[in-house]
Amino acid sequence: MGIFDGCLLACDIDGTLLINDCIPQQNIEKIKYFVSEGGNFALATGRTAGAVSAVTRQIDCIGPSIVANGSMIFDFINDTALYSVSVPEDDKHIVKAVIDGCETVGVEAHSGKKVLAINSNQESIDHQEYEDLDVIQISYKDALKYEWNKVIYLFANEHESKTVKQIVSQFEHNSQFVDTSAVIYGRRRYYYEHVPCGVSKATTLKTLCEMLKIKKGCCYAIGDYYNDLEMIKAADIGAALADSPDEVKAVADKVVCDVQNGAVADFIDYLTERKLNNGSKF
Repeated sequence: MGIFDGCLLACDIDGTLLINDCIPQQNIEKIKYFVSEGGNFALATGRTAGAVSAVTRQIDCIGPSIVANGSMIFDFINDTALYSVSVPEDDKHIVKAVIDGCETVGVEAHSGKKVLAINSNQESIDHQEYEDLDVIQISYKDALKYEWNKVIYLFANEHESKTVKQIVSQFEHNSQFVDTSAVIYGRRRYYYEHVPCGVSKATTLKTLCEMLKIKKGCCYAIGDYYNDLEMIKAADIGAALADSPDEVKAVADKVVCDVQNGAVADFIDYLTERKLNNGSKF
């Protein structure tokens, strides 16, 4: 029995585990150590299930993970969804209104491992290339035939962002909208995500803990941005990165180094030290 038996570490990808598709070697080594000591290592990402090959080709011990900002739990070993929720059918018309009101915005609807490219701009092209997405170029009308785990609006500038948010605000809906970001080709990009109401990394973390029968007090999480805040807060021990927004760091139990210097390894070292020093009273 290892020191992390019955424990779960949920880890954001972009800006936390990797940057520019590169995972610091110390992160890889410490994750393997965590798993070798009985721990469950899970991704907790806004990426779709089909967009994590940059991680899975470098780390082969990833357990069931939170993807699409909590809309799905995906088992990469068996290539199957264990849990999935979708954007309400009655709210899909918002996408059409956004495209009509802001023709230059990029729009992707994520359906399982597929990405439906409904409206393209350079930001969406960069996003799809960077994450090596399985993309289907499709019209809004044809996209309606699919279930959507989430929708991403990708902005070329601040004006587009304000326009899209203003359009969305005009509608009553049973969805929720979340600001997210990723560093792609050396530049931080800002997105607006449309996900099922009540779904987040934090809520699905609870579901994952129940699935895996994680011990009380043994749920850990690490992230770097606003869409990680509630997950960090919900974990028994949560970590934020040194360059995270102040609001995110304020809810963390531990602030670790930046992504380039191995933030995940830093957190696992901290957890290891606490385990060795405190044992069952961790």
